[in-house]
Amino acid sequence: MRRMIFLLVLLLAACSSQSPDIATDEQEEGASDKASEVSGQKDGVIDEDPDEAAPVAGTPEEPVEIIKDERSGIVPERIEVPSIGVDAPVRHLGLLENGEMAVPESLHDTSWFEPGYKVGAPGNSVIAGHVDDTVNPGVFKQLHTLEPGDEIVIHGEDGDELTFEVYDKQLYDADAAPVDDIFGYSHRSLLNLITCEGPYNYDVGGTPNRWVVYTELDTSDES
Repeated sequence: MRRMIFLLVLLLAACSSQSPDIATDEQEEGASDKASEVSGQKDGVIDEDPDEAAPVAGTPEEPVEIIKDERSGIVPERIEVPSIGVDAPVRHLGLLENGEMAVPESLHDTSWFEPGYKVGAPGNSVIAGHVDDTVNPGVFKQLHTLEPGDEIVIHGEDGDELTFEVYDKQLYDADAAPVDDIFGYSHRSLLNLITCEGPYNYDVGGTPNRWVVYTELDTSDES
């Protein structure tokens, strides 16, 4: 604690623009000599204009733009994926009793993981859709064909619209998918699209793999 106080005293002394009032006799005798020496110094080194205050260390001399993160996200109502002809409603679902993400009953609907992040907010928001019912194609039948640069457009409940761009896709074993990377937090505004892959196993009631298409909010048009 004493050391901390001592350091604070040194810091305040270094910032002070005035000399201490206490001086020794020797300091007073040499004051006039010091004054003459100072007046003889080169311009710009010591002989400065006393009325012109020096900038405080660490303070920018030019205005700095302060950028605040105001991404609050939207509640999705409809999803468009033009490159694969998708234009579908987005249902709001959570978890099943067995802990799995709920999916819509209809092959033609998608579902947003409502307990997670809003679409466009910092974090990984997730929308899932069926690939098929073993016979008929589902809304995300062609999801695996998406490539980096393809766009996904999300329409919100208040008429808001956000555009995302594909940057990666991965095929995972259903039991080994990186849950944190798909559903967890990120400082980026990410939207991950999920569907099934592989032959349906009637014994376990599902398919063995999952396609995950990773997309990021396109902010190129924002001012």
